[in-house]
Amino acid sequence: MARDLEDNGECVSESSSLLPGHTGNGHKIARGGFASLWAFIGAIWVITASQAVLRWLFSSDFSPAPVLGPDPYPIFRMVGLRIVETVSFGVLLGFVYFCVVTPLWVTNMTSDGPVKRYTGRLSLDGKFVIAGIVAWISDGFLNCREYLFAWNAHSINMGVWTEFLPFHNPQGPKQYAEAILWGMPMYVYFCAGVALVACEVIVKPLRKRWPGITDAQLFVVIWICEFAFDFTVENIIIRGTHAYAFPKTYGPLTLWKGEVHQFPIYESVCVATLGSTYTRARMSAMDDPTGLSPVEKGYERLPKKLQDPVRALAVIGFCGVATILFYHLPLNWFGLIGDSLSTLPDYMRPGSDRDQMLP
Repeated sequence: MARDLEDNGECVSESSSLLPGHTGNGHKIARGGFASLWAFIGAIWVITASQAVLRWLFSSDFSPAPVLGPDPYPIFRMVGLRIVETVSFGVLLGFVYFCVVTPLWVTNMTSDGPVKRYTGRLSLDGKFVIAGIVAWISDGFLNCREYLFAWNAHSINMGVWTEFLPFHNPQGPKQYAEAILWGMPMYVYFCAGVALVACEVIVKPLRKRWPGITDAQLFVVIWICEFAFDFTVENIIIRGTHAYAFPKTYGPLTLWKGEVHQFPIYESVCVATLGSTYTRARMSAMDDPTGLSPVEKGYERLPKKLQDPVRALAVIGFCGVATILFYHLPLNWFGLIGDSLSTLPDYMRPGSDRDQMLP
């Protein structure tokens, strides 16, 4: 029989926990999670990206990059480029509608029929889509030191915001054609898109077919599939449209060295790793009883009004860090030490005399 003890004026029974941070039934009070930290990183990244975009919008750089020189751009490539832009932007709008807008509304059945109610809550996929769009601003880091990623000036563009980001080399490129209609969507469908598809098309079927399959085994399968997807899509776009190119790459890891369409294998390695990181976070949310991704955990300790914004910022922070860590840093490092140079057509060169800092 439980006996009561008197401790500092409080009644404590033998069934009560004597350890701080535990409930009487032995369950530990939730203290884990780093949502606040990730949200802080996300807020810093949103501020950094926002100031770069705003300064760019109100600068003289906010204008289409000029097409330099006389090199002709074949009509079949122009048609291909417009197809890539149209399809890519259409895919982006689809993700925004189905992953961001639609989940904000829920349908309740009433005596008068179905009624839609606005919840204002984003799904994890919706947060991934928004985070991918914000992460697109980090694309400016690609050429922050040298012109390592060449853009086609025939793409629909309004220049680039590179010089307004941290770490930009004052003598480096500042005017080139950052593609709006296909550049931004790539940060969504190569990341949020592959995470959604991988979980639905790979993870769920394989778990159903082989219940004992481990997460590590699934990760390997997903990574290989994402590598193959990126390698195929990028090379079709590069060869068919000259939408972009890699003018300076690390030779031992480059295919078709010296050609306009030379392709560094580490590009697909980085993209596959980044996409798999998104996928792993989504898998964790699928397996979590509360449906939370690892970076959102701990939000419940915050005031009610802050919980949803913190969760969104946490995902933005996580995706921003992953993008820079797994994509931009390695791509820049390999590019800066690169020794395989390609001769670019005029329409892929940066757009002013100051910007002719080519390898």
